[in-house]
Amino acid sequence: MLKRYFIDDVTDTAASRRQAFSLFTRVEDWPDWCSVVRYARLFGGWRPGATLLFVIDLPGLPPAPVAVKVLEVVENERISWGLSLPLARIQHRFSFIDDDEGGCRLHQEEWSEGALTLLTLPFGKLIHRFDRRFAAEFAAMF
Repeated sequence: MLKRYFIDDVTDTAASRRQAFSLFTRVEDWPDWCSVVRYARLFGGWRPGATLLFVIDLPGLPPAPVAVKVLEVVENERISWGLSLPLARIQHRFSFIDDDEGGCRLHQEEWSEGALTLLTLPFGKLIHRFDRRFAAEFAAMF
């Protein structure tokens, strides 16, 4: 199966894993600390099958709504969401890892799988830019 990673990166934070997870799960607050998120809402709570809607606002581009399904939630450890189509799937996973010094490492992975992965080629740099900015601004909150 064709698979393409947009990001596989770790960002260090000064927060504990519990603090980082708590801030991350307050979706409605994302626009308050993240300059590339205009709007964010979670419908159905942090559980598999819930819908996450957010509007990406990258400089120089029109705002773009993104609606995904929550796939996995492990409290204080991991959250993933994605979108499944007949010939493709895209998934975004955030893992919260203790750094053994009181802080937390945020491991962020986003990838696409399937035949339609080829259609994501023009968007790869934009997705990577959004993901990096999101993680950097998240870490700056602590």
